[in-house]
Amino acid sequence: MKGVLGTSLILGMTAPALAEFPEKPITMVVGFKAGGGSDTAARLMASELEKSLGQKIIVTNRGGAGGGVAAAYIRQQPKDGYTIGFAVATTFAFDPLLGNVAHGLNDFSYIAAPHGYRSVFVSPIDAPYKDFKGMISYAKERGWLNYASIIPLDRMIMNYIGKQEGLKVNIVPTRGGAGARQAVLGGHVDVSFSGSNALPMHEQGAVRIVASALPTGMPDYPDIPSLKSLGYDIYSRNYAVFFGPKDIDEQARKKLEMAMARAVRSPVYSDYVRNKFRGREIFLSGGELKAELEMQAKDFRHLLKATEE
Repeated sequence: MKGVLGTSLILGMTAPALAEFPEKPITMVVGFKAGGGSDTAARLMASELEKSLGQKIIVTNRGGAGGGVAAAYIRQQPKDGYTIGFAVATTFAFDPLLGNVAHGLNDFSYIAAPHGYRSVFVSPIDAPYKDFKGMISYAKERGWLNYASIIPLDRMIMNYIGKQEGLKVNIVPTRGGAGARQAVLGGHVDVSFSGSNALPMHEQGAVRIVASALPTGMPDYPDIPSLKSLGYDIYSRNYAVFFGPKDIDEQARKKLEMAMARAVRSPVYSDYVRNKFRGREIFLSGGELKAELEMQAKDFRHLLKATEE
């Protein structure tokens, strides 16, 4: 017994203490090109995390497929928490339903959602209608609706509306958000999908926002109806998503989540989201985020089925 106890004491004295995460730099893989609004938000978060965690955050960009390229990369990384990704909710809740990405919602661990996005529908300011219902009536009289699309989800939403209204929807190809905005400003389409960058243009009288895709609309813009309030049982509620490979080390995941919860309260980050990016100030923990993604995936399956019938 004495020999065993002595050996145990020696082992206890000589065994190295478990390192506390993080003990080295963390790599953050952003699923979008450098210089955009989401990339800027991710880099601001990296800066705040460095202050909180005491380690360097190395930011790299792997843009493409709406965050899918970054997701595919993160999926193959070690589960130690030292390589994390940044994408959006649709990367996990919608894109896998289309069958054009290799990952699924359950292939990742979710750290946090530090802010949300605003998605709106925008019409030319000099269009012969002033609201969404007026636009639908105008398009029905003409026989079709010209629509500038950005991503597969907004195309599906507008095709669903067209089906509900018995209206033909002409999808006008654009090169992302900038191309869609030009189509609206030039009067080449009746309506376009847009992110929050349409808000200052709406305020300046350059375009007119005719609907919000958020299910409850935008409280600070009570005159802009949601699609749901207009009678369409559809929505888009997108979030910024920080994630890691499936079964990431829970200590590391939790520490990152807590650091992000602190970061969103920093004046620099909150000012960017509220006043520059014009996003939604909201924070979801990893568990809350996973539940939100699962709910959205269920709703998007119903939308996909409705547009295929």
